[in-house]
Parts: sequence; structure tokens; C-alpha cells
Amino acid sequence: MRERFAAVLLALLCAGSAPSLAQAAEPEPAATATPEAAPADEETEPAAEDEAGDEVEPATEAVAPAAAAAAAPAVVRGEERWERGYQEVQSHAENVSEGSLRVSVATAVLRPSRGYIPLEVTLHNPEAIPRAVRIGVESSAGGRAEIASRQVEVGARQRLSIWLPVPVAAHGGVVRVQSLGLAFRPLSFYSVDPTGAGALVLGSERAFQSGTRLPRVEKQPKLSVRFVAPEDAPRELAAYVGHHLVVVADVTTLSADAWSALEAYASTGGYLVLLRPPRDVEQRLPLLSGTTSGGVQSYGFGRVLLCGTAEACGSGLITAADAITNPSENKMGVVTEGTGGIITPIGPPPNWQRSSQMLAGGEQPLLPGVQAPVGRFLLLITLFVLAVGPGGLALARRKGPVALLIAVPAVAFITCLAIIAWAVLVEGFSIHSSRYSLIWLDRERDRAVTVGLGGYYANLEPEGIRVPALGVLLGPEVDYDATLVEGDWTNGMVVTGGFLPSRTYREWGELAVVPTRARLVVRREGKGWRVQNALGSPLTEGYVRAGGKLWTLPVLAEGSEGVLTLASDVDERKVLPQFTHYSGPAERRFANVPWSEFSKPLPEGGFLARLSGPGLAPTAALPVELHEGVHFVRGRVDGP
Repeated sequence: MRERFAAVLLALLCAGSAPSLAQAAEPEPAATATPEAAPADEETEPAAEDEAGDEVEPATEAVAPAAAAAAAPAVVRGEERWERGYQEVQSHAENVSEGSLRVSVATAVLRPSRGYIPLEVTLHNPEAIPRAVRIGVESSAGGRAEIASRQVEVGARQRLSIWLPVPVAAHGGVVRVQSLGLAFRPLSFYSVDPTGAGALVLGSERAFQSGTRLPRVEKQPKLSVRFVAPEDAPRELAAYVGHHLVVVADVTTLSADAWSALEAYASTGGYLVLLRPPRDVEQRLPLLSGTTSGGVQSYGFGRVLLCGTAEACGSGLITAADAITNPSENKMGVVTEGTGGIITPIGPPPNWQRSSQMLAGGEQPLLPGVQAPVGRFLLLITLFVLAVGPGGLALARRKGPVALLIAVPAVAFITCLAIIAWAVLVEGFSIHSSRYSLIWLDRERDRAVTVGLGGYYANLEPEGIRVPALGVLLGPEVDYDATLVEGDWTNGMVVTGGFLPSRTYREWGELAVVPTRARLVVRREGKGWRVQNALGSPLTEGYVRAGGKLWTLPVLAEGSEGVLTLASDVDERKVLPQFTHYSGPAERRFANVPWSEFSKPLPEGGFLARLSGPGLAPTAALPVELHEGVHFVRGRVDGP
């Protein structure tokens, strides 16, 4: 029976394969050069793409004809296929009302690559009297309960948009609104990681499409976009600093404070795009050194794209997105995701590496001796064990158990006093710090554009650190040990916790545009030049161009004067890049700085100096024991 079944099965298989065998045996017809052959081949290519499963869905919304013409095919890199277009981060507002006050919070917001998530809370008070409101944000990532708060007053019959910068390590949280006599239920939100480059657009979607000719796509977009109404634009630098790109549709629709924050974002390492540059762009962007006709321009430590035509603007955005999504091909100096921004504070290592490494990636701290004195404490504990163990046994045999009851607590008390004395006399209660920064001094407007970083260690956690609205603190971006700083954003940022846990080494980056009267005064003296240091810190060395020649700055204390020395036989293109560098582990924290722009040859009246001391950043007011302070300043001198 089995033999018959096998024979029948073999016959069926042979019958099923016979047509294919016959078809394979037929000779192929000779190829003929007919006109119909080429179209047939072209029609088979889309089918092959469909079978491979790589074809991306087309745009879902109709765009202008010019936009469709400008849309290029999908760009393939390795196994990834990116669509030339943008995708909006979809969100819906969660509303709650209590009495006559209405509150609205967006449930899903675009998550920047670093810094803070700008969370918008909209308040509407239809009453004829103003109302005081307090808004608090609690983290869903654990740790401290409230990480951001703000107190505002909503005027009579006023609609008000409030922005709260939430640390990106929180990912999401709960919003609690409080007002006298009113009890609101909590509102939740979460953040969405961008696909491709993340862009914050101040303007409508129609204005964005009109100014870039980029289509809206569904899968693998080059840009993930969040649209914000220009009249509701944030006024703090912290709301912009983490985004790869910030696009402004119409500058004239922004408030003066919002534009100041955007200009600070560009000058401290951001990438600002103006779809319709205004006629007074030179006054609005005073650090522009090139032409204002259009294109990408260096601006302080960042870049500005001044759009000429819509097609060129869209191509510029796609080029910037390419540099962000493919860091190995980054030739534009764009700050890329995963680098920590223009500066890179280093966080602690994972738990399984803390026995062998002080910081992530094997990096060394900026402060020496911040490790806990494990060896000394271990020796002290060993002596305590020997005194209580064998020593106590010998004492009990010679003096009796009563002496042992007195000696053991006494030895323990002396050991505790020794540990406390070590903490007080050796480490103290002050904050130990090393600070480094790059400063672009804008004397015409009495301000300093600062990009800095510091390492801190203290026995007790400090509080009350103040950062202005045009300044921001940036912590290390590590998911396994999220550093959540707690701040009150009522008037700038007041750090109320999380900045420096006790007996813990932490690094913080700092970006700021601060007012200053710092200056370097140069005047003629005979055939030479005399210089006065009014930069607010001791001057250690530097260069200045005066009278068409390069001069060397002397070592000067704050407020003192000296004589310039002619720097003869010096190649300025080589000596300035060698001059502006940090030694040791601090150099790698500034790897993304546009050094070529900062150390380029000096114009007439320009100077480049190295300072010591705490620097010009807002946290320089923090009382610390400074281990090392190195700051490079570039600007123009005061003088003839």
C-alpha cells in the first residue's frame, strides 16, 4: 500500500512540474530592436519595487504645482529610505475647565535631541478680573516630583500661552494647574522622538509649504515638524536650544522678546532659517559677517539660512537634514543628534562600569580628586574593626565586660568624628569647580555670547542658582542616569534642586547671551600701542591687530595696563588655531565648536585673548573654589 501511495505522489509531482519544464525548455526568441521593448522594461521596474517592499507611500496632501515639481525621489542610504519632505507631529489638545478659567495642554509634543521640551499651556480667562495661576510639571521618569513650575497672572478676558521648559530626560509627565478657589484635574503629556531632523516652525503649515516647496509625506520624512503660532512663540532660549532647526516664516509677526531668544539661539550654536528675510536683517542679526543676499551664513557659534527662493530654501533644509541624519557626511558644521550639542557635558557611566570608570566612555573628570576617599575610609574602618574585635576581646579579659561596654561606643564615636573631620577640613562645604568657555564679545551692543562648560563637586547641594531668559543649563544626555534639574521659570530660571547632588561630581554646559561692560582698550603711545585690560578677568595671553600688524598681548591683571609687542614672523593662519585650544579632557567637550570660524584671521581692531578666572557666564556668580578657569574671548577693541 505504501509503495502504491509513493508512486501516485511521484506521478502527481511530475505532472505539476511538466508545464514549467516545458516552458523552460522552449528556446528564447531572438532579441529584436523594436521601439516597444523599452517601454515594456520601464513598466516592470515599479512592480519590482513593490515586490521588494521598499516603496514609500506618496504624499497625502496636495501641494502647489511647484512643490510637486520640486519633490525629488526618495533618497536611499544603506537600507534606509528617506522621503524628501516633512511630517507634522500630530497632537490634540486636552482641555479642562474649572469655574470660568479654561486650561489647554497639547498631549504630544516634539522631543528635542537635548536640553528641554517646550511645553505649551494655554489659559483663557473670560472674567472681568485678573487671576493668578501656578503651573507645575511633575516628571514621569521618577526622581524629583516637580521639575518645572511657573506663576503667571492672566488678565481680564485674556488668552495667554505659557511655556514651561521640561528636561528632555523626563520624556513626559503630568501638568497641575492651581488657582485660588479652583481645583483642576491633572493633565498628562508625552514627547515624540523625531524621524529625521526635528524642526520647530514658527508659522502656519501653509506658510511653510509656500516658503520651502516641500511636500508633506507619511513615512521616513527628512523633517519632523512642530508648528507654533508666531504670536505665541516662546521667549526663553531654553525653548529653542535643543531643536536641530528653527524655521521662522515671517519675522515681523514675532514679539521683540521672542526674536531676542531666536537670535540668541542662532549665535550660541543653533541653526536658524528665515523663509522671508526682512529688509532690516543686518540690524536684526548683527553678527552676520557675510552677504545678506541669501544662503547659509556663519553666525557666532551657529548658522543662519537666509532664503532667497522657495526651491533653494527647501533644498537648504534638506541638506541640513542630511547632515543631521548622517553625521559622517556632515560638512556644514550642523550640530548633530547624539553629540550633546555644541558642547558635550559627560555624565556618569552605567552602573556596571562604575567600579572601573569615573565617567561615561572612560572620560576623566575636569576636577581632580573628586572620587570618594575609599582607601582612607577603608583603612579607618579596618582599624575600627581591629580595635573593637581583637582589642575588645583583650580588654574584656583584662578589665572585664564593663570596660568593653564603655570602650566600644567610645571607639565608634571617635571613628565618626574622624570621618566628619575629614569631610569638613579636607573637602569643606564650598563648591569645587573647573570652568571653561568661549566668548564672542559684541562691544557695539554691550553683550557677550558665551558657550561654556564646568565640572562641579560639593559636599552639600547648592540652591538658588539664577539663569536669565537668554541663558540655559545643559546636562549630560544619558538615559540610564537622567539628570533632572528642577527650576522655577517665573522670571528666567531659578534652579531649586537637582543641579549638584551632595558628594557627586556633575558637569553642566551653559549657553547664554548676557549684558556686559567687558572690553579691551588699545591706544597709541609713540610708535607703539598701549593696552588696558577691562575684560573682568586676568589676561594671560592673546593677539590683537592694530595698525595693520599683529601684536602680542602681555599678561595683565584686571584693570592694569601694558605695552603691546609686535608679533614678527608669525603666520596668523597657523598660530591662532594653535592658540585657541584646551589641553587635557576639556578639549573633547568642545569637539563640535566651529573652531575655524572662531580662530580665523583677525580684522583690523580685532583681538583674541585667553583669560583665567570664573568667566562671564551667568553661573560665574556662584561662589566656588576654582581649580582651573580657561576662557577664550574674541571681539573688537575700544580705541582709535
